[in-house]
Amino acid sequence: MPLPNLLDLGELTEGTALPELSLAPDIMDVAKFVGAAGFAIPIFLDPVAARQTGLEGPLIPAEYKSAFLLGYLRHLAKPHGRIVRLQSGFRRPDYHGNRFTISGQVTRVEATEGGREIHLELWIEQASGDRSVRSSAVVFLPS
Repeated sequence: MPLPNLLDLGELTEGTALPELSLAPDIMDVAKFVGAAGFAIPIFLDPVAARQTGLEGPLIPAEYKSAFLLGYLRHLAKPHGRIVRLQSGFRRPDYHGNRFTISGQVTRVEATEGGREIHLELWIEQASGDRSVRSSAVVFLPS
């Protein structure tokens, strides 16, 4: 998952914006994830089943969006950092093929024993500007 303008987390300060990553998973991407995860829920792949429940179309599972966020964090934490925590609130559905962007900012930097904890606010933003997922995360960077 290449990120443009990769930042050195060790140099970040409170308020620093994180690089954006745009994604538009299609039905094949979701089908691979759903198959690997063992989800047999029709609203993730079947447009008719999704519409029958009042949705615009098949959904991208929350677990798949969490996997995108974890991948984003892993990339930011390279090469020696580790993810301490990721906590997310899923507020709106995301649909196959619709572009969304992962981004965020640094909310706090704390010196800890053996390194620093970088506290982050992350989000997934739809093309409309609505944020479908809001997350907080902590990444530990050793000294």
